[in-house]
Amino acid sequence: MKANAPVEIHSLINMLEAENRAEYSRYLFETQSPLSSICESADALGPLLLKEQLGFARWKLSGDVYYSRFRPGDRVEIRTQKKGTDLSVKLSNEWRVEGVAYPAPGKIEVVISAEKPLDINGIKEVFLFKSSSSLFNNILKKKIRNISGPTLLGNGRYNLSIQDSNYKVLYEKLNDTQKSAIQYLISNNLSGAIQGPPGTGKTQLLRAVIALALSSNMKVCVTSFTNAAVDNLLGRVVDKTFEFDWVRVGDPDKVKKELYHKHIANLDFVASKFSDEINEANLLGSTLHKIAFNSPPKVDLLVIDEAGQVPIYFWPFIQTLAKRVILVGDQFQLPPVLSAEHAELPYDNVFSLLISNETPMLETQYRMRREIQAWSSEKFYRGKLSPDISVADRDFFMHNQAFYADKFVVPKRFSSKAPRNHSWDEANFIADKLEQLLKSKSHLGDVGVICPYRAQAGIVNATLQSRFGVDEASKVLVDTVERFQGQEKEAIFLSFGTSVADQNQLDFLSDPKRLNVSITRAKSRFYCLFDNKLWENSRNRRSEDLNEFLRWMVDGKTSIRRAA
Repeated sequence: MKANAPVEIHSLINMLEAENRAEYSRYLFETQSPLSSICESADALGPLLLKEQLGFARWKLSGDVYYSRFRPGDRVEIRTQKKGTDLSVKLSNEWRVEGVAYPAPGKIEVVISAEKPLDINGIKEVFLFKSSSSLFNNILKKKIRNISGPTLLGNGRYNLSIQDSNYKVLYEKLNDTQKSAIQYLISNNLSGAIQGPPGTGKTQLLRAVIALALSSNMKVCVTSFTNAAVDNLLGRVVDKTFEFDWVRVGDPDKVKKELYHKHIANLDFVASKFSDEINEANLLGSTLHKIAFNSPPKVDLLVIDEAGQVPIYFWPFIQTLAKRVILVGDQFQLPPVLSAEHAELPYDNVFSLLISNETPMLETQYRMRREIQAWSSEKFYRGKLSPDISVADRDFFMHNQAFYADKFVVPKRFSSKAPRNHSWDEANFIADKLEQLLKSKSHLGDVGVICPYRAQAGIVNATLQSRFGVDEASKVLVDTVERFQGQEKEAIFLSFGTSVADQNQLDFLSDPKRLNVSITRAKSRFYCLFDNKLWENSRNRRSEDLNEFLRWMVDGKTSIRRAA
């Protein structure tokens, strides 16, 4: 496998240093902002009461908040309000979020822990801010500088057991483009990149690939940037009939056990680190951070899922870890979450580094009704993405009065009297639709709400909790686009929640990849809620993708300018 461009170590070090500078700027902006504004935007969480000390360095915090940007595993800094001002001062850092709960409408409880106790000194009220990632970046810089040993990638050849019965069963279940993709990988001795647009059965393809590799006596490691992506794939591979030794290496409290079969979820299959005994397993699963920060064994095949989200600075680790690598991703979905621009690098992710004109694309999707997938197919996939017959006319809500009368792609415009960064009208529209859904005895878990901004997510959560109570409201996933990648719901509401004309915000909202991820989460219904002012403000060259998307939502006949 040949990279599209050389990747120099010094360029990756420069990239991580630029990330540190950008992170520090972000940190300064947030920590020097007025508490009232930074909490209103949901970039910080508070005020929170120090409700209960649960241990030596473990606290339960509580407050009147509807939405938290923080999730279990996130690192946070504790700050307090500077006396007589609307500003904050640091109290303690290196705290980790253990859990977030909403015990009642408008109420939140957060459990945090650390290695050192909190010196409260009479303080009763605190705020949580995102910690800087510079510590991890500095560790990565050191690891990259210390990489030694030969490049393994591309070495050796393998006799592939294409007649293995387990592999053949999985292979025969694939569609034509999936089979062509596997044949492409086999022709390259089980190495290469595969483009997998939304809903195209990437996991089914990789199950067959991993079965072939294991039957060919290859040691395999499944990896990705996030724990959820690793567990989503590994959980599909290790079913009841799985015959090989396997181990999930990672922090036990970050492993998503709910993504595994029930008979496996209760087993002890997680190891906190690599070891001689663990390394003997035929199949390993671990995030790339865990691989980079530890000493994993050399493997014959490294399978990278959601490869478009893997930053390029992991490339040296990949080269020295595996003889063969298979990447599955999509350059038209969200890229890595980076804090800085990196114009000096030809690519910011490993998938783009390795794709070429020969890269196969999976063309049949099993998620979206035909009307929902139409814009994405034409915009990003040259019109080749098509729905399988099983979903082309999908209508989960066929017998549901809440949605039955609606079209499958629904625009809903609102008119604000003044520029604003949130919309109660959009939130109430969503709540009204879900109230109808509840009356018809349907499950709210079939619905998701995507909000580009955390503030709007808080408004939607507040409305749902006030209308339905915490138990019902919590069934509806309300989150940002980034948190939704890799997920799907029968009905998706995209709530822009803003009417402002600021060009930086328009640039953010006009990102075609974000729009692609938003609409392709929906299976049966997609609702797009936006303000007329937003539509008017998007009528400039820099915002043409957003304007095109909104025009397509309204009339369905807009000429679509292809992204590729």
